[in-house]
Amino acid sequence: MLLAGIVLRFLPRKLPPVQLHKVAPRAAARLVSDFIESSYETDFGYPSGLFDIERATETEVAATEIVAKGSHFTQVLRGFYAAVLSLGSEFGCIGTIIMLWIAVVLTPALLYAALTETLLKYLLRSRITAALERSGDGTQVTFTLRGPVAMLVGRRLERVFHEPVLPTRIAALAGLPAEHRPTATGPGAAPEAAAA
Repeated sequence: MLLAGIVLRFLPRKLPPVQLHKVAPRAAARLVSDFIESSYETDFGYPSGLFDIERATETEVAATEIVAKGSHFTQVLRGFYAAVLSLGSEFGCIGTIIMLWIAVVLTPALLYAALTETLLKYLLRSRITAALERSGDGTQVTFTLRGPVAMLVGRRLERVFHEPVLPTRIAALAGLPAEHRPTATGPGAAPEAAAA
């Protein structure tokens, strides 16, 4: 898991640029930052699944995943010792000594888990950066994703900020070049795809 965290931290993924027509860079920055800040990822959701906007200018929007301070380790350790010692106290002095010995033996594993949790919390912390550039009649936005939650939110970014494709018939009536869409075959194919 630590190795995966290191790889995800240092290998960012850049999405293809998106052209927002008739949108000024300032408005595009607001649009992008609002969408990122309102995204909450629950599929992975570690360390939090929520993003906080660090910086939103006309040229860049930077968002970092929120990481809560501290660790749950002290609560886990306290609960573990309380459970083990209360179980041992039911068997008297010998039971308490045996259970205390078991707790001491298992403590290094709990310390390792706490260290791993702390390291992973910062290694798996996601970051989304959007570079904005004035282009033609609008703004071109390029997203760079780092971390597992950012990759999952990136799938939504691709769906939300993609250029819609007009149906072939509508594009022909409007005098626009028709983009080729994949055609489906089989019993569930759309009538337009079956005719092509």
